[in-house]
Amino acid sequence: DGWVDERRDPVRATDAALDYLQELHESFGSWYLAAAAYNAGPQRVAQALRRAGALEGGEEALYWRIREDLPRETREYVPKILAAALLAEQADHFGIEIEQDLPYLFDQVLVPGGTSLAGVAEAIDRPVSLLRELNPHLIRGATPPGRSFPVRVPLGGSHRVVAALPSR
Repeated sequence: DGWVDERRDPVRATDAALDYLQELHESFGSWYLAAAAYNAGPQRVAQALRRAGALEGGEEALYWRIREDLPRETREYVPKILAAALLAEQADHFGIEIEQDLPYLFDQVLVPGGTSLAGVAEAIDRPVSLLRELNPHLIRGATPPGRSFPVRVPLGGSHRVVAALPSR
């Protein structure tokens, strides 16, 4: 809506993408076909399977049989995923140094509707840019009015936000 865009939320968007990928895997019985369906759409993959005479998925080899019936972008998408997985799995063998990212850690606090990220930042004495980074889904820089809403704050900051909230 005009207040929240969960596609911008790395946690919610990743969870949704993984759920959808799992659903596609259950539908096609193959991770390769699931990845192709994630990229091109399940109807396109199902159509390619029908053209190949395979009424259903289930085998990774089927992807290679239907590959030419898929859009060019999808024909390249699955091999790129496989290559990335191989490089990550055998980074030492390929002379690649992998830098580990820090985990995406935060506290979450329920705040009243219409609470600005600037107000939360002030309560924990942190820059508003940090709050925007933790809450990219709050597109207006505030929680939606009319209902309580969770806001992400740096670890250890939730108690300060709660203390700064107006008492009800």
